[in-house]
Amino acid sequence: MKRALKHLLAGFLVAAALGNPLSSGAADSAPKSRDMDKAVGRSKEAAEKPKSKRDWYPFGGIVASVDKQANTISLKKKEGVRVLKLDSKSTLEINGKPALIGSVKAGNYAHGKLHKDGAGNEVILDAKFDKEAPAKDQETLDREPPKTPAPKSKP
Repeated sequence: MKRALKHLLAGFLVAAALGNPLSSGAADSAPKSRDMDKAVGRSKEAAEKPKSKRDWYPFGGIVASVDKQANTISLKKKEGVRVLKLDSKSTLEINGKPALIGSVKAGNYAHGKLHKDGAGNEVILDAKFDKEAPAKDQETLDREPPKTPAPKSKP
């Protein structure tokens, strides 16, 4: 009889030991799985929501012409011109001071921010005009491309 009680007690202790971690593990796993679902849900939201692109992009160049009637400024390109429109929100600065389109002269260096309107036209948000391009840009324009050394011939 003692043997039977010992086996029964041993079986009970083993069952209790095995049952206890499983029940506590099961209790812990439920919140973890909920946390994982939340994390997966957040990552799905992040994946579905595209990164918001900025609504402007930079520009720079030499003014080719100014059309007060059409409210446009044209910049020189390698081939042709790039036409930039102005609207009521456009701000212009010449040498750090607020200006109007009539003050902009051909040959000035222009730089600033653009955006595209519904029709696909480039519209100036902010533009600054200087008499000439900054020294850094002028150096890169004036600099000759680096010469590659001629290969040495073997005698």
